[in-house]
Amino acid sequence: MKVNKYILLFCLLACSWNICGQNSCFHIEGTVDSKYNGALVTLFTITGNVIRSVDSTYVENGCFGFVGPEYLYEKSIISLGNYPDTVLSAELYLESGPIKVELKHNSVVCSPLTLEYQQFLDSCAEYRRQISVALKNKEDVEDMELKLCEYKYRFKKKHIHNGLGRGLLLREANDIYDPYFDELYEMLSDRDKCRGDVKSEYQIRKKGLAQQFLAGKQFMDFTLIDSLGNEKRISDYVGKNELLFLDFWASWCGPCRAQEPHLVRLYQEYKDRGFGILGISLDVNTASWLSVLAKKENLWPELCIAGKEDDKRIRELYSITGIPFGVLLDKSGKIISVVNAGWQYLKMILNEYYKADDKRSAK
Repeated sequence: MKVNKYILLFCLLACSWNICGQNSCFHIEGTVDSKYNGALVTLFTITGNVIRSVDSTYVENGCFGFVGPEYLYEKSIISLGNYPDTVLSAELYLESGPIKVELKHNSVVCSPLTLEYQQFLDSCAEYRRQISVALKNKEDVEDMELKLCEYKYRFKKKHIHNGLGRGLLLREANDIYDPYFDELYEMLSDRDKCRGDVKSEYQIRKKGLAQQFLAGKQFMDFTLIDSLGNEKRISDYVGKNELLFLDFWASWCGPCRAQEPHLVRLYQEYKDRGFGILGISLDVNTASWLSVLAKKENLWPELCIAGKEDDKRIRELYSITGIPFGVLLDKSGKIISVVNAGWQYLKMILNEYYKADDKRSAK
């Protein structure tokens, strides 16, 4: 009898281990159009530049499936067809429990985590809708914005140790007015803080914060070259206009080139009122810069950096995280505003400035 008791105990333990193992496993139940019967379906996870895991199966009667241990640190990908000839794909987190996947042109993933995330997105959208309505009615929105911020904080905190929470934190790292970012960042593990994407976004955020404190300071002078190769300094142009916009751009920057017609219109609208522009190209290859200049109207002076070291130094001076980027100076060289949100923001600043100027003149 004693032997039988031990056997029974072993069976019970084995059963409990199996149940625990099943509870911590994902179970993907996939469907796809039956025309793909016999096609290869691959499930893989990439951590950084390393393939962490790969599994594959074949479509049978329009169905496929995968089972494995839960893994939430990175997103995984299901693809139908051999890479790079992927026909259909879906991104998902390998959370424990059942995960329904429907592979199609816009694939659908259904699991507790994806449903929770969708609810989060819907709630954020509703908060923003209410804020937009309140703004139209000229109501105070400070409390509503704070509630949205707190709601997002709670969701990120709950998921900060998985890929979803970390990804949300990084996507919104450029929001320098988020009061919870530093607290959430400190919750990250040392491993997470050493990740390349985390370090990169954190540095961009630090530069964004530095931009916030540029307004009210004196411009930082810098030596550049003109189209003839002559050395010129920013100070050579400061004080010659009521307002001077330092436009940082580059020939390889698509958004920079796209906003130029809008800058031309702003320049033509306000140039007779003392508005000027100084173009500062971050092109390391001056030949590319000169090639673009040859095709432009060149309504304002254009200067260029002289090399990679200059690029690094001027980005640090002005806390440039990306281009197009601009700084608006008054006649004394004091920075009125940093413009990193496109020409529309510059237009708004100029409109407000010259409206106030008109009121001052009318008195």
